[in-house]
Order: sequence, then structure tokens, then C-alpha cells
Amino acid sequence: MMKTLTFLALLCVAVARRGASIKDLLDTTYTDGAGKNVTLADLSGKYIGLYFSASWCGGCQEYTPKLVKLYNRLYEDKNWEVIWVTHDHNEPDADKYFKEMPWIRLPWDQIDTIGAKMYKLTERNYIPALTMISPDFKVLNPEASGDTEDFPDSFPWSYPAELLLD
Repeated sequence: MMKTLTFLALLCVAVARRGASIKDLLDTTYTDGAGKNVTLADLSGKYIGLYFSASWCGGCQEYTPKLVKLYNRLYEDKNWEVIWVTHDHNEPDADKYFKEMPWIRLPWDQIDTIGAKMYKLTERNYIPALTMISPDFKVLNPEASGDTEDFPDSFPWSYPAELLLD
């Protein structure tokens, strides 16, 4: 019994630390399609989707228009914002690809630092990947892209709690 309580206490501490680190990680300045700055304060109370993709990725080219359509349908009613984190190899390709997206992006000069840390949240090794974050900065689903296609009306596409504990 004592081992179980100790484990649960450690798990709660780990989850709390994970949430705090996510907020810290997201606390930067993003840009929208018009070049306007967007801060974490501007995203207060919103669900956040971290979207990892690249212009050279065939799967991304297929998935991005679907995500754009879903985003345009849901973002206001569901209080949802998507942050694009590019995996492009150069800034001009990333800039051109971003013109197809209605959401905000992590600036190019932060891709190798903050962007790399964000990608670890996906717990995947491929793109496209969409990680859903709750308004209180908890990872709801590290890989929600398949769920957005299979269950588009199940926003915010969170995993059942028992799957997150495994």
C-alpha cells in the first residue's frame, strides 16, 4: 500500500512539473500570417494544437488542407489555436508553406531550440504530427492528427486517462 501511495505521489509531482514546463516552453512570441506578434497571454484559456510539418513532406501536403478546413470550422467555437512548428530545411520554404495556413507559427530563429523541445512532446518520430494541449497546459494527446481525421467532432481529441498513465 505504501509503495502505491509513493508511486502516486511521484506521478502527481511528475505530471505537475510536466504541465509547468509546457507552459514555460510555450511562453514565447509567435507570429500570424500578417506578421503580427502573438504571445502566450493572447492564447490564455485556449486549447493549443502544436502542428509539426514541412513543405517537403508528402503526408503533410495531404494533411495540412484537412487541418485548415477543420481549424476554420472549430477554432472560434472551441477556443482553439494551432501553432505551426516547421521541419523545413530553410526559411524561404517555410515562409511559402506557411501562407497556406490560417494559424500562428513559431519564428524561424526558434525552430532549432524551442521547436525541437516542443517536438519531443509528440512522442513520435514522424510528421505530420499534431499535439493537443489543454488550456491548463497539460498534454491531452501527443499525436492527435489521426484522431482529427477519424473523429473530427471529438474535439479536443484527448486520450482517455488510463492510456496516459501507461
